[in-house]
Amino acid sequence: MKELNKKTILNNLNENDIDIHIFSSIDSTNSQCKRQELSKKYLLVLSEQQSEGRGRTGKSWSSPELGNIYMSLAFKNAFNNSPLSLIVGSIVAEAIKSITNSEHIGLKWPNDILLKNKKIGGILVENEIQNNNVKTIIGIGINLNLEEKEDWWGDLSEFKNEIDRNNLISQISSMIIDFIDSNKFNWKDFWTNNCVHMDKKIQIIINNKTILEGIFIGIEDDGSMNLKVDNNIKNFKFGEISIQGVY
Repeated sequence: MKELNKKTILNNLNENDIDIHIFSSIDSTNSQCKRQELSKKYLLVLSEQQSEGRGRTGKSWSSPELGNIYMSLAFKNAFNNSPLSLIVGSIVAEAIKSITNSEHIGLKWPNDILLKNKKIGGILVENEIQNNNVKTIIGIGINLNLEEKEDWWGDLSEFKNEIDRNNLISQISSMIIDFIDSNKFNWKDFWTNNCVHMDKKIQIIINNKTILEGIFIGIEDDGSMNLKVDNNIKNFKFGEISIQGVY
């Protein structure tokens, strides 16, 4: 396992625009981004492990010291209604695909990255108000290697010879920054083309209760999902989903 290396990570980045901090252990990279002031346009925080890694809806994110990626990128808010979880999920999936050439990388609404229908990554977007400014924090967790797996967990260990995590971190960070600066990434088409449950029956789960079942038929520009229930189309902006055959 190669150590996290600032010089390698900066290969695709402008050092004048980004402040990088690397930790051996931390509560969570998102929490550190909340605590730390922005001294440059972007703040990138990385850690070898997290003691309080988090996913959406307060769920914990397993963060052992096994050479995985735990990273957060923070910047002053440049977006109001953009669905950053889906956008960043698309960017991460595209970066992994470009390195591995795998056809088995997929996306699950709203923020999961999958390999062969097992969860290998997730996105947590948070906003923090500081000095009358809104700081956007994008947390990314990617499993490169896990010793123990739940049924729904996966990792990228089969690509250990192809993936250099420093290069992957650099590529992901560069792609996110390019999107923030230019807004040119056609994320919606990419997300739609790589969704693992398009036109499949799913269940909508809110507060651990299944409230509706229907056919997933796509997303809107704000990232919300459309569900076909009988002959009606219903739209959901939040919630969890369950798909038969996907972890």
